[in-house]
Amino acid sequence: MGKGLILVVEDERHIAEGLKLNLSLQGYAVKVSPDGVTALQDWKQWRPDLIVLDIMLPGIDGLSVLQSIRLEDGKIPILILS
Repeated sequence: MGKGLILVVEDERHIAEGLKLNLSLQGYAVKVSPDGVTALQDWKQWRPDLIVLDIMLPGIDGLSVLQSIRLEDGKIPILILS
């Protein structure tokens, strides 16, 4: 059984793929969102246990994504990647 679900929000593909690979090797299920709009959609649909969030994103920036999530969920752990 896996350890949990992690949503990685990162627009730089090589960074996102590196995070996904390393987290997957540790037993986590990982989904990558390349921008803020997709991140919010994936968060609502997927309900991860942890979010790794980049600040500099196309469209909606990471701080706005964080604010939107916190309005609905004050407990999900979010790691800021900067």
